[in-house]
Amino acid sequence: MKVLNRYAMVHIIGCVLFLSQPVWLYTGPPDRAALFFSKPMQRDLIGNALMLGFFYLHYFIIIPRLYFKQKRLPYLLSILAGFIVICLLPSLLTGRNPFLQGAAAYPPMDARLPPPPPGPFLAEVKHQLFLFIAVVFFSLLLRIRSRRYNEQSTRQTAELATIRAQINPHFLFNTLNSIYALAVRKDDATADSIVHLSGLMRYVFRESGDQNIPLHKELEYLGNYIELQRSRLGNTVVICYTLEQEEIGPAGIAPLILISFIENAFKYGVNPEAASRVSIHIKVSKKTLYLSVHNYKVVLPQHSFSSGIGVHNAKERLELLYPGKHKLEITEDAHHYQVTLIMELL
Repeated sequence: MKVLNRYAMVHIIGCVLFLSQPVWLYTGPPDRAALFFSKPMQRDLIGNALMLGFFYLHYFIIIPRLYFKQKRLPYLLSILAGFIVICLLPSLLTGRNPFLQGAAAYPPMDARLPPPPPGPFLAEVKHQLFLFIAVVFFSLLLRIRSRRYNEQSTRQTAELATIRAQINPHFLFNTLNSIYALAVRKDDATADSIVHLSGLMRYVFRESGDQNIPLHKELEYLGNYIELQRSRLGNTVVICYTLEQEEIGPAGIAPLILISFIENAFKYGVNPEAASRVSIHIKVSKKTLYLSVHNYKVVLPQHSFSSGIGVHNAKERLELLYPGKHKLEITEDAHHYQVTLIMELL
């Protein structure tokens, strides 16, 4: 609330200073009594009020609806229309014909006031041009900055939600119970399961905070997750995981961008009491990553977690981090759920 109040106060002070600009920049005769009765002063005040209104119109409506949506011609036409209105309307409202020169452009005036200086419409354009350009560019700069800040905030929120969704208590407790059962049986897979869990936890809490990480670390994390699920579920689920990777040199990827689709398959495609199968295929070729995840739909216990949160966050992150550089298809029917993702690596 304090931040909003401070933000509103900055706008109010800025608007007052901008509207009063003709007054504190006045260089006319010292007779201040006739200051506000002067037609040039009235035109400047009206022009600044229109300029201020166009600033907020440009900021809140024109930029989001035209500039950000790549509608270049309508955007330029709206800018031109706003400039023409700002140049013409103050003169028309104060009784001046902007297309005539000299005294012919003005109606009869009070004899107490000095005669207004002559000037055609071109002079009015020159007078308003610099200030109008400053208003347009300043509002555009502020809007772009605000958009980038909102994107960064949304991205960080989605990343945090995704990270929290990965190691949930349900998965962690089941994994620990599975490792305990392996240890009781003195199974040789106990040590490997502990290593996989350690690598998974280390990645999530230490290495996933960067915006871009080496691809091999992300793939290693996915491998650890899948192996933990394999050891936890045992023979109750058929897990098919294949990885094809060419030597493409150093490649980067946003952390935890793929795990939600794989985790979703294990959450909602596995039931120890029914035939379950999860198929995962990853291929990396020519700076392009292909991910395919398929699972059968099974009847889940009533205490299962609600679905869709992790996948929704993954979709948002893909739109923010890989705009125009990915293709995501999710298809499903009564028995199957399929995810296909193609994305360009960083």
